[in-house]
Amino acid sequence: MIVKPFILLLLIATTPDTVTGKVTAVTDGDSIKVLHDKTEITIRLEGIDCPELGQAHGRQAKNRTSKLCFGKVVTIEPKGKDRYGRTLAEVVLPNSMSLNQELVRTGYAWWFRKYSDDKTLKQLEAEAKAKKLGLWSDAKPVAPWDWRDQKRTLKPLPINVEIVSNGVSIIALLPNPAGKDAGHEKVILSNSTKTILDLDGWKLIDKAGNVFLLSGKIGPGLSLEVTMTDPTMPLNNDGDTVTLVDRDKIARSRVNYHKSQVRSGLVIRFAK
Repeated sequence: MIVKPFILLLLIATTPDTVTGKVTAVTDGDSIKVLHDKTEITIRLEGIDCPELGQAHGRQAKNRTSKLCFGKVVTIEPKGKDRYGRTLAEVVLPNSMSLNQELVRTGYAWWFRKYSDDKTLKQLEAEAKAKKLGLWSDAKPVAPWDWRDQKRTLKPLPINVEIVSNGVSIIALLPNPAGKDAGHEKVILSNSTKTILDLDGWKLIDKAGNVFLLSGKIGPGLSLEVTMTDPTMPLNNDGDTVTLVDRDKIARSRVNYHKSQVRSGLVIRFAK
C-alpha cells in the first residue's frame, strides 16, 4: 500500500515540464533554439522531418519555420531527447497553433512515420499531398530520411567529369571572409547568355561531394553574388574544387583553388 504512492510521485517528478521561451535561432526547418531562464535549449520538432537544407525545399522549410516562430515566445512541450541530445518537443506558437502540425499542414515537412504514430500528422500530410502543397508540388519528392541515406553512400563527383559549357560559370569565390567563415562565404556566378537563368535545381558540389543548393535568377550578361548562409558545402581554406551542376545534372563550370591563394577577406577570381 505504501509502494504505489511512491511510484506515482517518482513518475510525476521525472515527467518533462512544459516551459516557455523566446526563439533565438532557426537552424533548419525542424530544429530551433529557445532561450528559457537564461539557458538556450536546442529543440528538434517531434514527429516531423523537414527537407534538409541541401535538398529541394530545404531552404523554404527553414524560411517557413523562421516566419512562424523566430523572435516569438513559444511553449515547449518536451517529449524526450534524441541521440544528439536535442530536446524532442511539440512547439506551440503564440496563436496556440502547433508549429509541428503547421509545417506538415502546409507541405514543408513530412510526417516522421518511423518514429511517430501521430494520427493527426498522418492526416495533415495526406491532405497536403492531395493539395500538392510545398514539397508535394514535386512529381517525386524525396523523403529527407532517404536523402540522408543516399548522401551517406554518395560518391564524390568525379574530378574529371566532363564540363559542358553553356555560358554560365563560376567567376569568383570568397572562401575566407573577414571574421567567421560559416554562413559568410561567397560564390559569384556569371551568365553570359542572352536569357534570364533560373537557378532553381542548380547546385555547387565540392571535391568531397558536399552540396550547396542554389536559388534565384541571373539576368543576361549579369553576375550574381551568392552568400552561402547554409553551411552545407564549406569552402575549404586549404584549397578545393568546386563544380557548378545544372538541374539536369550536367556539369557546367569547374574551378580549382589552392591554399596559397586563400587570404582573409580576399576574393579569388577566375577567368570568365
